[in-house]
Amino acid sequence: MRKHITIQAETYDQIALGEYGDDLATREMMAENGTRDPRLLSVWRFDYGVTIDIPERSPDAATIDTLPEYRRPE
Repeated sequence: MRKHITIQAETYDQIALGEYGDDLATREMMAENGTRDPRLLSVWRFDYGVTIDIPERSPDAATIDTLPEYRRPE
């Protein structure tokens, strides 16, 4: 598992986009980090220097089901 050090005001969506090339892994990345520290689930924008775990992704992991509910099409 890789680590990511946040920059000021960075979001989970931005981290997923930078790490995976798309933001479809946002939900699984949040779940992974929420298991380690439940407080990380309530963060909307990170402070500088927070360490986030970047889980390995299977090739078929990027689906609409992995999007946060607010990002899913209606």
